Amino acid sequence: AAMLAANREVDERCSNRLTSLRAVGERARKLRERPAVPEALCCQITFDLMVEPTMTPSGQTYEKDSLHQHLTANGMWDPVTRQPLGRHQLVENKSLKTVIKDFLRKNPWAWGL
Repeated sequence: AAMLAANREVDERCSNRLTSLRAVGERARKLRERPAVPEALCCQITFDLMVEPTMTPSGQTYEKDSLHQHLTANGMWDPVTRQPLGRHQLVENKSLKTVIKDFLRKNPWAWGL
């Protein structure tokens, strides 16, 4: 009787682990199905999806907070072009912000990336 109870316990643990593994596999399958975040929507400093895209005079766009942190920590120059850059030269990239909002509306899984 003790051996039968032990076998049932082992069977139950195996069944629970198998269920967990199937769930992990299902999550991995769903992740693979997600479209990639377009590179143009990502900050060139952090490589994260931008929320407040900010454009420099050279046309480069960065996440606003990341660019301000760069300017404070590294000096007043564009991280990609290395051209001198002042905060007064930065403008919100409204067109890209609209595209990002649309992407997030269609791909809610991308929130928080």
